[in-house]
Amino acid sequence: MYFRISIVLYTLVERIELDIKKSSGLIMHPTALPSKYGIGDFGNTSKEFIDFLEETSTNIWQVLPLGLTSLDEFSPYSSPSSILGNRYLIDIEQLDGFDNKNYNVENFSKEYVEYKKVYDFKDLVFKDLSQTINPDDEIYSNFLNEELIKQHITFLVLKDLNQTVWTSWDNEYKEYSEKLFEKLLKDESHLMNFHIFTQYEFFKQWNDLKKYANEKKISILGDIPIYVNHDSADVWLNKEIFELDQSGEMEFISGAVPDSFNQQGQVWGNALYKWDNHKSTNFKYWKEKLNKSLDLYDYLRVDHFVGFFKFWAIPTGESALNGHWREGPRHDFFESISQDVDLTKLLAEDLGVILKETKEILTKYNIPGMKVLQQRIPDDVEELPFLGDTEVIDKESLFEEASDDYFEETHPNEWDYNLAAYTGTHDSPTTQEWFDEVNESKYRNYKEYTKTLKNSFNNNVWDFIALVWESNSQLAITTTQDLLKLDSKARFNIPGTSENNWVWRLEDLKNLELVKEDLKTLNKSTNRA
Repeated sequence: MYFRISIVLYTLVERIELDIKKSSGLIMHPTALPSKYGIGDFGNTSKEFIDFLEETSTNIWQVLPLGLTSLDEFSPYSSPSSILGNRYLIDIEQLDGFDNKNYNVENFSKEYVEYKKVYDFKDLVFKDLSQTINPDDEIYSNFLNEELIKQHITFLVLKDLNQTVWTSWDNEYKEYSEKLFEKLLKDESHLMNFHIFTQYEFFKQWNDLKKYANEKKISILGDIPIYVNHDSADVWLNKEIFELDQSGEMEFISGAVPDSFNQQGQVWGNALYKWDNHKSTNFKYWKEKLNKSLDLYDYLRVDHFVGFFKFWAIPTGESALNGHWREGPRHDFFESISQDVDLTKLLAEDLGVILKETKEILTKYNIPGMKVLQQRIPDDVEELPFLGDTEVIDKESLFEEASDDYFEETHPNEWDYNLAAYTGTHDSPTTQEWFDEVNESKYRNYKEYTKTLKNSFNNNVWDFIALVWESNSQLAITTTQDLLKLDSKARFNIPGTSENNWVWRLEDLKNLELVKEDLKTLNKSTNRA
């Protein structure tokens, strides 16, 4: 079964449907592209990267969430808004009135993103250029007809105005209203202009770039986190569907169960959902959010998909080891959203414990799940994944719910078609790093796997890629770092850590010229071109 893709440009009503069958893709977040302004953007290097995909017959560009990042860890999975875009991805050279001669363009690093330095510089540009706009002009008034955008911009303005979490704001700012928006438009015009201008330019430039990709038959695979920040427009606007006490604070927060990768578990700190209240609204919040994301992308990867079935709740301020399992909305959620959201555009990040019911939903709605080869090379030492102490975690009931896929390690040639197969993800070691650290047992089994290869490169990293490409899976995806055989220095994120993540950058797109012919040959020989 193929993906059915609808491309919905921000200003267009017409839908163009594309049938994409067996395909390949690259993970490359825009921040990691070259740019003289310290961070990748929607400018020429993004187009050159799309050109590279076209020239190698690679037809999927996978990006991480494109929303504003947190200002502490700069994670794309931690944002003050699930609707608005990251203004720092705007190509400032496309902006009317920008002249770099008017600014002290610093000597930014080419190897990594210096977030605070970059953000301060770009905000200075945006502040200068935004003060001359008139929100009543047709382009901006039409843009603000999108009610969700209008509401989320109001939150950003109030955040700038108050400089504290929304629970500390004065009563006049506790609830959104049209009257509040108009008051801010009048009294805080400098902040309003700043956010209206930057959000308008973000969507304009992104949709121009996406159109460029689609015209070259390159589709965009986006990403949406299951959770949102407590200090976000989402929670401020929808308090009744989040688990909050009377003062708006969280008694329990999101996180990950301890496992073999992180024996202490992970504390994410996001607000948990009141799923019964979501159900009473027919899951309106999720329908709006998913459809707004599908306006931006051709496909959408849903992060932590298992959270719709079972999720880990941690008492605020405590260790992940003190968490407990709770039930998600399960079938009710998918039955409802399937009426208003095209589920055939979704990809499920179902890594970790794959529940039987999760598998049933993926099959029923034909939603591809994921397999990551780094996690699927067997170890001759037989052991179940670590899931904490028995007195803390009810492992037995969890394993009873687990799909057979959770326990089986199979050769990629035996993987299902309705899957996205990966070498690794943005959270994984680079494949070269994996080889640098792998034990003898797994390495031996990897070499056994390679005996089936029809496309051998006599190089471990590229043979690893070829194993994924030669699988039967509908999508085969790797990272740009793996194409270039980069080691641990190029790792993008280490889950459970808060420093030095998301910073890696490709210094020069010319580096990809070295692998262009090999990738093109591999795509054609595996019928993914």
